Amino acid sequence: MSSTYSEPRVKEDEERSELQAVLQSGILKRAPNLQHFLEFVAEEYFAGTADQVKEYSIAVQALHRPEKFDPQSDTIVRVTAHALRKKLEQYYATDGAAHEVQIQLPAGKYVLQFVRKEPELPIVQPSVTFGPPDVIQETAPVADRKSGVWVAFAIVLVVLLAGSVIIFFLKQRQALPPSKAASASVVSEADSLMRIRFGSSTTPYVDAAGQSWINEHYCKGGTTFNHSGHDIQGTDDLAIFREGRKGKFQCRIPVAPGIYKLQLLFADTAGDKVGAGQVDYTINDRISEALDVVDEAGGSDIALGKVYEGIRPMSDGTIHLDFRSEDAFANALELTRTDSEVGPPLRMLAGPAVFHDDSGNVWLPERFFLGGRRASHSDTLPKIANAGLYGWERYGHFRYMLPVVPGREYTVRMYFFEEWFGAKNGGPGGVGSRVFDVYCNGMTLLTNFDISKESSSGTITMTIRHVKPTAHGTLELNFTPVTNYPLVNAIEVDPEG
Repeated sequence: MSSTYSEPRVKEDEERSELQAVLQSGILKRAPNLQHFLEFVAEEYFAGTADQVKEYSIAVQALHRPEKFDPQSDTIVRVTAHALRKKLEQYYATDGAAHEVQIQLPAGKYVLQFVRKEPELPIVQPSVTFGPPDVIQETAPVADRKSGVWVAFAIVLVVLLAGSVIIFFLKQRQALPPSKAASASVVSEADSLMRIRFGSSTTPYVDAAGQSWINEHYCKGGTTFNHSGHDIQGTDDLAIFREGRKGKFQCRIPVAPGIYKLQLLFADTAGDKVGAGQVDYTINDRISEALDVVDEAGGSDIALGKVYEGIRPMSDGTIHLDFRSEDAFANALELTRTDSEVGPPLRMLAGPAVFHDDSGNVWLPERFFLGGRRASHSDTLPKIANAGLYGWERYGHFRYMLPVVPGREYTVRMYFFEEWFGAKNGGPGGVGSRVFDVYCNGMTLLTNFDISKESSSGTITMTIRHVKPTAHGTLELNFTPVTNYPLVNAIEVDPEG
């Protein structure tokens, strides 16, 4: 008899009940397009015609676009689907978390899924009793004494073996010339980072931070493209995202043995093809991805990153990238050598600069931002250690779409400097003059946050632990005003575990 557990099918009355719960929850109250979209695809689902739903029918019948609607040039349907998907994820992470039946809209599809929430297993905490310290048992059974002798013998043997190994490696290290001994233990940033641009350019590119990007030498198949007229959001380096390679192509990137973090960079600049932005690819034949760039980025001409950890070269000494769909494309990639399966933290300034802190960490220019404006404080830096973290700020109503690894939790640190309000700045106001909220994927990180109230010095770091990304691997940080503009100077995202 099979012991496989089969999840009970969701009944139609449960599905309809959950749909009404979402529609009446108020999450779509200020977004009529999202409500129209949901109602339309739900109607088709219950009518049994969901497989016939197309971009055109959603645009014309649900979003009231004219009959001459052209999905080749208007991405309203994909953008709305992306927004609805995020609303549903936020709802089931908060108010709808306890609902037994939940609604999903899979990426790249317009067919609803009603899924039964998996039952949560009770967490049993181990019971540990600690006795008084330094208690020594005066007597022991004979069997225990014999086993103790064998344990002591084993420990002595292990220590002797370990000592021999250490002496061997010390001699080997002393035999190396000074330069080789140093390189054996220290890997420079230049050796641990590889940045590659896809496309037809024949000269290396130096980005806004002074970092070099080499041209692709390791790919074949497909064709290159250059969409020079596009204004890409979320980056200061438009050239990286205007060029690329598209179609079915393969890359074999030679690297030294080790573990790597891979970041792929995309921005949909096609705009002239049905389904543009649908990218199917594999990494080392073990990671398979089906990516809708427009949907995940929130529109065309927006920078998007996808991060993968624990990447090792294959037996031929290369990392394999295979783009398999006709509409596949990529703009660039970054490879970072890591010490473990967990990649390094993301450290980012709110401006086009690089900063090396007192601990030797490198803070890179901001990326993946939408909205807001920048200001430079190079002449008014606070008189504290690592003041360079506060040399730039982003302010206004803005968000970041930071790529991370799904399924992992992160510690998010945000660095703030109040340079405008308050007597110490020679300006008006003070406490209460700048108040704002910060959200991440529907979770509140900071509420009614006031830099002046929290710190008399004007600088403060806020740390939030156990922050979870979306299922697609994104930390969407939203800065929302309460009184005057929100701001941030630097952000650090550190993987936990």
